[in-house]
Amino acid sequence: MLHDVFICHASEDKDDFVRPLAEALRARHLDVWYDEFALTVGDSLREAIDRGLAHSRFGIVVISPSFFQKRWAQRELNGLVAREVAEERRLVLPVWYRVDRDEVLKHSPPLADVLAVSSARGMDAVVIELLKTLRPEESPLIVARDFLISKGLSPPIVTDEWWLDIVEVKEGELRFPDLNLGRQWIFPLPFPNADRGRERGLNFAWTALQLDWAADGEERRLCQLTPPEQVHEFLRKWPGLFDCVRANPWALAMYAPQLTIHGFDDGLSDVFDGLLDASREDTYVLRYGRADTVDGREPLCGELIAWRHPTFGNYTAKELAYSFVNAHDGQYSRELFNNFECLAWLLSRAAGWIPLRLRDTLLEGMRTRTYGWSTDIMRSENAFSDALLHRTRSKFRLTREIRSALLELFATALQNLGISEAPAEIADRFIAQAFIEGFYDEEEERRLARRARAR
Repeated sequence: MLHDVFICHASEDKDDFVRPLAEALRARHLDVWYDEFALTVGDSLREAIDRGLAHSRFGIVVISPSFFQKRWAQRELNGLVAREVAEERRLVLPVWYRVDRDEVLKHSPPLADVLAVSSARGMDAVVIELLKTLRPEESPLIVARDFLISKGLSPPIVTDEWWLDIVEVKEGELRFPDLNLGRQWIFPLPFPNADRGRERGLNFAWTALQLDWAADGEERRLCQLTPPEQVHEFLRKWPGLFDCVRANPWALAMYAPQLTIHGFDDGLSDVFDGLLDASREDTYVLRYGRADTVDGREPLCGELIAWRHPTFGNYTAKELAYSFVNAHDGQYSRELFNNFECLAWLLSRAAGWIPLRLRDTLLEGMRTRTYGWSTDIMRSENAFSDALLHRTRSKFRLTREIRSALLELFATALQNLGISEAPAEIADRFIAQAFIEGFYDEEEERRLARRARAR
């Protein structure tokens, strides 16, 4: 269907009643076929009306003394009645204008037998009664459409294939966005497992909103490496997104932990403070697995909100470095760039906005937990990673060939990150901060641990 409702009427009733009725319905976001709205110069009157009759969900029939004198209006009514019989559903919605039941009965006993609303009750009452049928509270797509309109959007009519795509995405095999593994900037729907019409419709609407902003966020590659002001601009760009992240601060902390830092939390400080307080009581609420702490005790907060805590929740540098790249909870995941790319970013000037104490902690974590970035580079055929893997500490030499291979690795990483800094500068910092030595230190720790377990 192209329209919510077709209005069948006599032209004499336009000024006093029909036009105000059509405008009142359209103001409530209904798609109304009314000749003054639908017809343009050059249209075939009969063809346009026939299309309206054939492609409207319902037909309002304004019954008045003038209506019964109009053959054209009678023809439109006959068309609506024919559809009603063929479709075996209520389709004709009578409105009595300056007539009562007895007068209608004289002209059309079948119409008199259909429950109608009288204009004598006032325009507001007429509209309210019509809306009970035109826009039932439990119609999911109507609910979704009206919600999107309330957010300032202009969704297509509910019979457009666009809606079929939304339903397929929401209720398909992936149950998106209930599960977002592999996607960014997706948040929980407001009504998990909703099967009632209104709640289901709101989930459809939020799915449509999220598809748009997720596509934008992924195209812009917004993540934990993005300067906070750019993330804030994104959060306020898309209708509904800022409200969504305030309702799901833990998910925002997953995607953009930098916003949890004091001073970077514009408009979100209260929800992040609440998150921190809640996680002090139950660290498992915001922890993706068993965590290492500096004192071996339980952490002082959940790991997703650790950057807001004055001691980073007492997590070790290794633990913080791991979650910096790989934080997840089984459904929602932070990782966009791999460990080696994140290390290259931390070593670059692009990371200049991150607080120095946090940056140094993350670099220390990556220096002492080299498994992540070393595994990444060993997936490619490269002389540096090959030498690191197959040579012992005493035999490893940073020859011109090996250094050149290291530069190639950083050049690729910087290109993926969109950073124009010279690979040689990043490699020099990598070498100066003893990441190669850190790799061999961790390898030695693993050997000692294996021997201990073997005894």
